[in-house]
Amino acid sequence: MAIKHIRIYAMFGIALLLSISLLTKNAEGARDRILSFTSKHEGKSNLYLIDSTGQNLRRIETNTDNKASPTWSPDGRFFAYHSNHAGSPDIYVMDIRSEKIRKLIDHPSRDLWPAWSPNGKWIAFVSDRTGNMDIYRINVNGSNLRRLTNKGDNQNHAWSPDSQWIVYDSYRGGHHAVGVPGRHFLYRMTADGGRSKQIKGARNLSGCSWSPDGKQIAYAAGNPGDQGINIYVMDADGSNLRKLTRVGAGADASQPAWSPDGQWIAYGFKKIVRWLKPGERLPINEVFGDSAIHLVKATGKATEPIELANGFSLGLDLAWVPETFFSVSPSTEKQTTLWGRLKQTNR
Repeated sequence: MAIKHIRIYAMFGIALLLSISLLTKNAEGARDRILSFTSKHEGKSNLYLIDSTGQNLRRIETNTDNKASPTWSPDGRFFAYHSNHAGSPDIYVMDIRSEKIRKLIDHPSRDLWPAWSPNGKWIAFVSDRTGNMDIYRINVNGSNLRRLTNKGDNQNHAWSPDSQWIVYDSYRGGHHAVGVPGRHFLYRMTADGGRSKQIKGARNLSGCSWSPDGKQIAYAAGNPGDQGINIYVMDADGSNLRKLTRVGAGADASQPAWSPDGQWIAYGFKKIVRWLKPGERLPINEVFGDSAIHLVKATGKATEPIELANGFSLGLDLAWVPETFFSVSPSTEKQTTLWGRLKQTNR
């Protein structure tokens, strides 16, 4: 009888070890992946890299210009970003190897939020040059500018992995006189702006991302005063909606970024630290606390989000770095930035 119990316990122990091993292996599936993000440090917005364990943090040494919304070329050698260091926001492209910078387009309007197409040919961005916020496409050499949207205010655009489609957030103003508020809608269009189709309506959209296989779209939406802003996943046609996070009132999960292996979704997380009174206005950094980087399993099955790191300034602009980046870049800082030091001076 005792031998039987020993065997049962042994079998149970082996099964437990196997399950732990599988869970560990599953969690480590994204550990060789690298995220880039921006955060204010020492008075300016810097570009950082962090691996998906949250253990190794590095700063990319470029120059003193503030950089926002970095987007990577598929070969990892270039990244585009917008910066207002010359006045109004403009889009620039930087060669990682040489650190040479060129302005992608010269126009007095605000040009924002570049997104590099996976085929390497185009950069999509948002501009207010016609009055509304519209999405444009331009060749990476700065030629052949094309307007893709012409209705509503549009942003939060993301390329499909085959570069044939763009999903984006379009705000369509409501009719307040009859009590109908404006709403955000997710639309899908072809890379040349054709066949535009609404696929989902939502409140307070805050970023979207296409799965690597092109079958699903992740997006952030919700109401901070109700259940918070959460991460959702749906099929590319808007069906089969699933909620991946449940952050609760006063919390914000935004800027979802689907990992290249399709298993994980990274996002920025922050909480409201001061609720506004009616009519009150405050800078956003006085309303929300510091940001954290979270990782959640894309399937959403029985998994809790993992916090990689916290203590960052707002507006992380998360993006997964192409694997080829490290073969072309000599510019990552040789000394690893100490996480504790960054956390203390990054406010």
